[in-house]
Amino acid sequence: MKEFFHSVKFKILICIAALLLGLMAYAAVTLGTETPPEQIVGTLLYPFTSAANAVADGVSGFIDKLVNADAYKSENESLKSQLTEMYKKTKDYNSLLEENAQLREMLELKEKNPDFIFSESCDIIARNTNDICKGFTIGCGKASGISLNDPVVTSVGLAGRVTSIADNYARVTTILSPQVNIGVYSTRAKATGIIENTIESAQDGLCIMSGILKDADLAVGDVIFTSGQSGLFPDDLMVGTVVEIYDDANGLSKHALIKPAVDVSSVTTAFVVTDFDGKGVPFEIEE
Repeated sequence: MKEFFHSVKFKILICIAALLLGLMAYAAVTLGTETPPEQIVGTLLYPFTSAANAVADGVSGFIDKLVNADAYKSENESLKSQLTEMYKKTKDYNSLLEENAQLREMLELKEKNPDFIFSESCDIIARNTNDICKGFTIGCGKASGISLNDPVVTSVGLAGRVTSIADNYARVTTILSPQVNIGVYSTRAKATGIIENTIESAQDGLCIMSGILKDADLAVGDVIFTSGQSGLFPDDLMVGTVVEIYDDANGLSKHALIKPAVDVSSVTTAFVVTDFDGKGVPFEIEE
């Protein structure tokens, strides 16, 4: 054995061992503190370590939910309450804006027509989808002081008249309908006529102004207002604007197509004129 320790082979083994120890020391300093055997073991155990960590995290989360369940529930209820309160405030704010807009409309109408007596603001609660003339129902009736044939208006102009009524609602026939005949005039040259519609004109969303004298000064773009001639409608309510003029078949008069000022298909609220100067009293327009 003593001979082996003094042999060349032993000296070679010592050199190899020294070389390996040097490499391990160098790797520990430059690449990290783990030795190659430790790195091999760590690589082999990594999947198991990762899985164990995931399980530990899951268990920790489960325990957290279990222990703090009441706190989380209370927090959720608080958030729900806050959201509900915010929604209510937003809804109230929007309702207030709508109410203010309606009051402004009524004020504008009252300023323009001091003799008018208005109902409260009436919401459109139903529409007759089968009605070519786009009739609708308002959520106001006899209880609001409304009567049969009362004019229905917006801040823009005339929308129609009440043709059926109950205590809490009323049906409105619009100015597109052949059932609504209105004495009208043009503001520029005072050309007069009568709104006498047809189903065809209603389908086009237009009114027909007929009975216009052949030599009357009427032009496209003229604005048409009610004349108050029949006593059913007050005077000076805007009806619409002339978009076309054509001669009658007899050649003695002419007609005009009128685009209504009020879009009766999209209106959402309206007012009913329950009284006005000259209601129910027809009069003749002076020539």
